[in-house]
Amino acid sequence: MKQTLTTIIVLLLAAACTVVIVIGISGTPKKNVGDEIAEPLSSRIVGASRVDGPTEDKVTEFISDGPSQRLTNSTTGTITWLPRPGDVVEFGTVLYAVDHRPVVLMKGSLPMHREIAYKLADGPDVAQLERNLVNFGFVLDEAVTGDPTDLTVDHHVTPLTVSAIRTWQLSIGMTATGIVRQGDVIFRPEPVQISALNVAVGGSVDGGSVLSVSLGSQR
Repeated sequence: MKQTLTTIIVLLLAAACTVVIVIGISGTPKKNVGDEIAEPLSSRIVGASRVDGPTEDKVTEFISDGPSQRLTNSTTGTITWLPRPGDVVEFGTVLYAVDHRPVVLMKGSLPMHREIAYKLADGPDVAQLERNLVNFGFVLDEAVTGDPTDLTVDHHVTPLTVSAIRTWQLSIGMTATGIVRQGDVIFRPEPVQISALNVAVGGSVDGGSVLSVSLGSQR
């Protein structure tokens, strides 16, 4: 009798342990690796406007009024995407990609000479970046809205600046780090038209010039 009772107790305990293990396994949230990896650039990149595009598309008139010029940048790696000669690259558009990381054209006269991140030294390059983020619609300008909770475009990187950077990064398929690396952006005072490619897709770059552009203006 005692042996039978002991056997029943052992079986009940074993069954209870099995239930606990099953519940523990099924209740453990699975980590989605994809949440930490930006969507591939190739599926999100926005092509530049084509001067010779279809008639039903909106055509950007580009007036070339300057010589061809090489665009230099500090980024290093393998070229994974390039535009075509003749493409007009507007502000906010990807110029090319290195290791699937886009290099974006933004409006400004100061070259991108350092990384821009929270708690770094103030500077006019910060205001230049913030003005572009406002113009692209990733954050509201306090000077326009009058709302002190909106971004103040100045020389200082604030948490709101970082938030706008992250939103912009996600929009072009980058991981939202809130940090703009020196090679992520090329500032130019005017839009450009691609005149020549100096490196082919698959080629390696270690700074220098990936492409040449014709300088001009848009109408």
